[in-house]
Amino acid sequence: MTPRRRAGFTLIELLTVIAIIGIMSAALFPAIQGVRKKAKQSSATTAFSQWAGGINRYRQIYGFYPNIGAAYDSTKDSVHLLEDPATNLKFVKALSGRQPTGTALAVADRKLLNRNGEEFCSFGKDDFDDPENLSNTSRLVDRFGNYNIRVIFDTDNNTNIRNIVVPLGAPSMPEDIRSITGTSGIPARVIIYTTDLLGDFSNLETSVDPSDYAQVLAIQ
Repeated sequence: MTPRRRAGFTLIELLTVIAIIGIMSAALFPAIQGVRKKAKQSSATTAFSQWAGGINRYRQIYGFYPNIGAAYDSTKDSVHLLEDPATNLKFVKALSGRQPTGTALAVADRKLLNRNGEEFCSFGKDDFDDPENLSNTSRLVDRFGNYNIRVIFDTDNNTNIRNIVVPLGAPSMPEDIRSITGTSGIPARVIIYTTDLLGDFSNLETSVDPSDYAQVLAIQ
């Protein structure tokens, strides 16, 4: 009489299945990470485009760009670095008409940055670092957590941005806008960008793989 075999997998079969699952997971992980990265990049670009739109509406209402730098010079275009806490705070106040926490501006702030207290752009919690502990000193970040956001205005109002001097030079910028450092420039009113080139994400933990970052660019 032939003995009846018990149903189930042998140890070799189980190990084979586990190995196959491991190989498939290793192959799928980079693809999943790539999708997440693209989603973050798309979300960041959308946010930057909204900010740029707010800046242009500000200029249409007031006749000039937000005065978020050390001095307003209408004879040349200007670049502003939002990693600077003072510049960051002025940018938020000027475009939203409020503090980062949503509280109303003081009279002095309205006089300097947004006299009507008008909302040209609404900043959400995800636009700031540490959104669960939002304060009036919170700084804007892109969707990769990068503080180093560059905002460029056509301050001389010739609809062409040119002769811009940026940190780390033209090679640190997205290739699409490098000509703004020259005399030819590019036709634009506002440019906002971050980049994964030449250490622009160096404020983050070194344990994060730089390949997880992506440059973000909005031009209007």
